[in-house]
Amino acid sequence: MEFFIPGLFIFLIAIAISFLIVPRATPLIAAVLSIVFLTFGVYQHYKMFASEYRLSTWQDRLKDYAPAIMIIAVILFIIYGIFAFFTRGSVPVPTMPNVPPVSPQSAMNTVATSVNKVVNSVSNTVSNVVNTVSNTVMGNANNGKGNNRGNNKGNNGLSRSFLETL
Repeated sequence: MEFFIPGLFIFLIAIAISFLIVPRATPLIAAVLSIVFLTFGVYQHYKMFASEYRLSTWQDRLKDYAPAIMIIAVILFIIYGIFAFFTRGSVPVPTMPNVPPVSPQSAMNTVATSVNKVVNSVSNTVSNVVNTVSNTVMGNANNGKGNNRGNNKGNNGLSRSFLETL
């Protein structure tokens, strides 16, 4: 009787946990708990049968065959993976979209247009800079200010000309 009552109590607790708590647990909790209990079980088994694990010699003959067994297992796993992904045994190849080829003339037109735009913008920038510099120099010469070290009221608060800063 001394083994029956505690065993019955553990059995009733296991039933309560199985019907009340486990259905509400997520798969992640179930996976973590199974790993924890498996680790605890292996530890307890090794602790209980430590001498048998130490004195066991039948596995020594299998050490010679371990590389071949691993290679065969990996090859079978790869074959299984191929059949799992491609059930008909053939690899599906996607179709390529039909892209019309670009003619050399249209490509050259695009390049020529781009080069012309760059040349025009550079020449416009250079002409704007030249006009600004010449207007500044000619404006200073016409005002009679010289090197602008005197009165600076005529050129918007600037005390030196553009050419003096160079």
